[in-house]
Parts: sequence; C-alpha cells; structure tokens
Amino acid sequence: MRRGQVWGRWAIIIALPVILGACAATPRDAALPLQDPNEHANRQVLAMNQEMLRPVAETVQKVVPKPVHDRLHDFNNNLKEPRIFVNNLLQGRFDAASKTVARFAMNTTFGLGGLVDLASREGVPQQTGDFGQTLFVWGVGEGPYMVRPYWGPTTTRDAVGDVVDRFGDPVGLLTGSQIGIAITTATLDTVVRLGQLKMAEEASIDFYTFLRSSYYQTRRAELREAIGLPNVIESPATALDETAKPDLPNSPSLTTSMPISACLRTTSATPFRNVSAKLWRS
Repeated sequence: MRRGQVWGRWAIIIALPVILGACAATPRDAALPLQDPNEHANRQVLAMNQEMLRPVAETVQKVVPKPVHDRLHDFNNNLKEPRIFVNNLLQGRFDAASKTVARFAMNTTFGLGGLVDLASREGVPQQTGDFGQTLFVWGVGEGPYMVRPYWGPTTTRDAVGDVVDRFGDPVGLLTGSQIGIAITTATLDTVVRLGQLKMAEEASIDFYTFLRSSYYQTRRAELREAIGLPNVIESPATALDETAKPDLPNSPSLTTSMPISACLRTTSATPFRNVSAKLWRS
C-alpha cells in the first residue's frame, strides 16, 4: 500500500510539466526584476527575525566549533542531493543531473555518509536545482519579494517551491519520513547560516537592502543557469531601465554584470559586502 502511495506521488510530480505546459509559453525573464511592493511589512518581519535569531547566532558562534560547523554543512548539502537531482530532471538539465548522482554516490559512500564533501574537492561542485527554479523553467512568474518569518527572503514562486522541496523530498517520500527530513534539513540550515547572518548584519549599512540585493543577485545567477545561460551574478542595477540610467563619467555601466565586491569598489554608497549571498537559502 505504501509503495503504491509513493508511486502515486511520483506520478503526480512527473505529470506536473504536462499540467503546466501552457505556462511554458510565458517568456522566462532570468533578469528577475526587483519587485518589493510590501517593503514596510517586509522590514518589520526582518526586524522580528533579527531579534529572535540574534541571540541564537551569538550562541552558535561561541558553542559550535568550525570543524563541526563544516561537517554539518556538508551533511546537509548531501541530504539535498536527491531533490536537486529530481529538479535537474524536471528542468531537462541532464548533465547537471548526472553530476548530482555522481556527487551523492561519492560523498555517501566515501565521505562518511555525506559528512565530508569529497566530490567538491575532486572538482565536482554541487549543482543548483530547486522547485522554485523548476517553476521558472516552466514559465511561472516570480511574484513579489517577501521576507518570511524565520525562513527569510524569497519570492512568491520560490516560497511555493521551497514547500514542495521540503515535503516532497525524494528521501522523505521513499522512507515515509517527509516531516522528519524537512525538520532535519531546516535545523541544519539554521545552524549553518546563523554565523553568516550575524557577520553580514555587522558588515552592511542597511541590512534589509543588503539581504534583498544578495537574494536577487544569487537567484538571477541560478535562474540563468537553469535555462543554459552563463552563471553570472548581476548587479541589482541591471533591473533598471536603460533610459533611466544616469550618465556617470568614468564609471562602469550600470548594465554591466559585476560581482558584489566590484560594486562596492565602484561607489562607497553601495551597501553591499562580499559576503556569501546564500544566507537564508536552503
């Protein structure tokens, strides 16, 4: 009976591209223009998150040794490989899917069950692949930017994708422990990112702007990769209309792709730092 339920769920997942086939005709805009109509409410949620998580972040930094932190990070990444593989297939990225299988096999077999990321050391980095990205490939619009309690920044599309990823995780479906896997990965995500979050908060002028910009830059790169474009992290300024671009002498074009650190060197008013953009990503 349980096996039948598992196959039934997989049948639904496989059928989703057909159900949403009409959406595929929608132009896929990997530029991901910034939409934040609810900035005031989002800032309030972020402030609440900071108040709740700041004490935990300080405790984690003091209590968790770096070697333990690194092993948690690698183990958590290995747990995500099966769902990355499924999303690679749903996106038609078969080369990425083959690399994901190779990573999972190597790290699970020779990396102490995923506690050590041997694959990255051998030149096989973890691939991108989540259901929000899959929805983008199928033509679903991103919706407005939002800051979720505890989980942090996302768009409406990515928030839906995150729920599907957590509770439709292949490991959880096959073992009947979707909730357990979701809680485990969520907890490990939190432990791993808290130190990064506190570091970024201390380094930024306006933490809300920094976090939003980091999310959009990283997400643009992942969406480009999903449709076979170069994985380029773009400045949020690329979302500006060409006609609105100010004419600044001796300065890089605002439509030129550049890393965060380059943006920082260009203007001292830019509230970015070359800190990992994946502070809240799971």
